[in-house]
Amino acid sequence: MYGDYTLIMNNKVFVITGSQGSGKTTFLTKLTKHLRDEGLSVGGIIAHGFWNNNERAGFELENIQTGEKIILCQTNPAKGWAKFRRFYFNPEGFAFGNKVLDPANLDKTDIIVIDEVGPFELENRGWAQAIKLLLHNIDKPMIWVVRNSLKKEILSHFFINDFTIFDIDISEEEVDRLVFKLSIEIKG
Repeated sequence: MYGDYTLIMNNKVFVITGSQGSGKTTFLTKLTKHLRDEGLSVGGIIAHGFWNNNERAGFELENIQTGEKIILCQTNPAKGWAKFRRFYFNPEGFAFGNKVLDPANLDKTDIIVIDEVGPFELENRGWAQAIKLLLHNIDKPMIWVVRNSLKKEILSHFFINDFTIFDIDISEEEVDRLVFKLSIEIKG
């Protein structure tokens, strides 16, 4: 189905990476706001973590365009939710995210954001099919959040050749400077 995949893919992918808990999503949220302030239309998903007793308790998925949110996963078991590592994943959360990432819903955006691309996608689950459709059907820059330990494997898995990596294991003072630098590169 994707035999000519690398020949037609022209998307530039900006990878925001860092270690677990380094602030990748916080950085992405600042970057998204900055890009909107610059007049660009940003679509896609951001996964905001939430905490309970100083421990990550789960993630809430947000549609960047509408602000609509749904629980993607949590540490507490829930009926019908699949366990992966220490989290239970909401099937409705995956359906929500895949709907947001449908190319038909992102055709009027300037930039597509996916937070995060990781182990599920390497197993062709999660956002994997949506990513393949986006890469195959839409020629727009994308911003992906990827853990540092998975960046090479993710880029290889999706045949990404045109990419820039931004490692955000940086000091708080450098965040705004990097947001500005990345926004300039995205705008071309």
